[in-house]
Amino acid sequence: MKRYLIYITIIAIIAGACKKSTLELNDPNNPTPDQSLITEAGLQNFSLGILQKMMANVPDEGKTNIFHIALTNHSIMGDEAYVPYGNYGLRWVDQVYKITLPSGTVITNPNGVDQKTQLKGFDSRDAGERNAFLYEWASCYYIIGQANQLLAALDNPALTLTGDATNKKNIFKAWALWWKGYAYSRIGSMYLAGVITNDVGKTNGDFVDHTAIMAEADKVLTDCLTTLNSVSAGADYNTTMTAIVASFDDNKKIVTTDMWKRQVYSLQARNLLVNKKIPEMTTANWQQIITLTNQGIQATDNVFKFGMDPSGSNDVSLGFYHPYAFIGEVQQFSFVSERLVQEFKANDNRLKKGFVPFSVPKVNERGRGLQFGTRWNPVFIENGGLYATGDNRGTVPWACSYEENALMKAEALIRTGSTELGLQLVDAVRDFQNSGLAHVAGTSLNATQALEEYRRERRVALFLWGTAFYDARRWGVTKPAAQGGGRANAIVIVPGNLLSPPQSGSIPTPCFMEYNYMDYWDVPQNELDFNTPGNINIPLKN
Repeated sequence: MKRYLIYITIIAIIAGACKKSTLELNDPNNPTPDQSLITEAGLQNFSLGILQKMMANVPDEGKTNIFHIALTNHSIMGDEAYVPYGNYGLRWVDQVYKITLPSGTVITNPNGVDQKTQLKGFDSRDAGERNAFLYEWASCYYIIGQANQLLAALDNPALTLTGDATNKKNIFKAWALWWKGYAYSRIGSMYLAGVITNDVGKTNGDFVDHTAIMAEADKVLTDCLTTLNSVSAGADYNTTMTAIVASFDDNKKIVTTDMWKRQVYSLQARNLLVNKKIPEMTTANWQQIITLTNQGIQATDNVFKFGMDPSGSNDVSLGFYHPYAFIGEVQQFSFVSERLVQEFKANDNRLKKGFVPFSVPKVNERGRGLQFGTRWNPVFIENGGLYATGDNRGTVPWACSYEENALMKAEALIRTGSTELGLQLVDAVRDFQNSGLAHVAGTSLNATQALEEYRRERRVALFLWGTAFYDARRWGVTKPAAQGGGRANAIVIVPGNLLSPPQSGSIPTPCFMEYNYMDYWDVPQNELDFNTPGNINIPLKN
């Protein structure tokens, strides 16, 4: 039986989960429990329904996967994709501050202000769907609220389970802890501060800074590991996992307990890596990354994935809100960035399979900035491509992947003097993705050259998988130019009349891009309107 999220009885079990008509609830931690949680079937559906917490009715936009909007924010701030449209505040999130042409001419974005000024101007309930700060915050706290309710249900003495009840409880517990740890990981990696809440249906005003949120994420993920160590494999495990992983997320490829644990280690490695800038990383930090990734995802592992149902309706993508559907030319809401395509080597099979030229390049779309332009159209997966779909194919990892784990270890090795070992992992990832590229290990590259090979590969291999902004931030790319930020030799499609001397047509031109983005976002005003902070001395706003 397929496990759908919209058209089965789960709606009755999590009543109200899809009726957040304003995204202005003062308590996104309350998932409205039901008596069905005293039955095994009820627990299964409630566990499956954690994904439905990613969906909400957004003012003026209708039912939307708000989690996917958050993923899109990461892609466009990491400049692997762009969105020229104002829906959900996306084009303002994508507001590159200045672009300097080879002549020295500086082009400031049409709004004339930096990203922080623009986004803070929309940080209110009155701004409705334009408040970009809201999406990741709301979806993650909805998930945390549902996870808290699931954990509480496991302690209910009225709960009845068949077979090995203790083992099944531990499976459900691990699932709740995984999603809770994942959600805290995202909150702490994106916002200045957050709230730690373990009580069902309750929040609090005890805001803590993002480092404390990350510590909580690590604690919850460690609890997940401990719980998984108590789970026994077998028919009960397989049956339960098939029930709580959605069919469109590939529930036939069971994530075993060992595979699951390796995902936890990889996520813990990511959490450490992406929340420190390179100058802040110590040798001990890099060694910790190596230790965690040594226990992380392997090339043969199954991982938890975000997919789509062929119907386009019985899933959380709604046939649209998925990285590969959003960028495909059927919807074409997002577009691949020229700055991503320039990372591919010319003979990379992924470039040849993944993209074809548009008949007419897109240039300064809607007059909203030179960053909104590209020559490249992703090829549908169903037509032999890699990064787009017109009929709901393809999956992306919910959290980490083998490639991300290997590349985290590669970076740690290169930065601690083991250049050749790091390059061997870069080669391994390229081979895993059938790039066809010649190996770079054994070619006498120095550490600087090795890091450039790694950097380009990380951008290419993890395209649309949720790491692009984290990397741009920690590498210092998103800092103001005056602080050493920005990107030189970034390819931009420039109208020829802006060049010196003027040229006809639109020309791919190496420019200097100053992004000037916030490192961590404000706590949304929608939260603070209903959750008054207590006696705290940490910043909630930039």
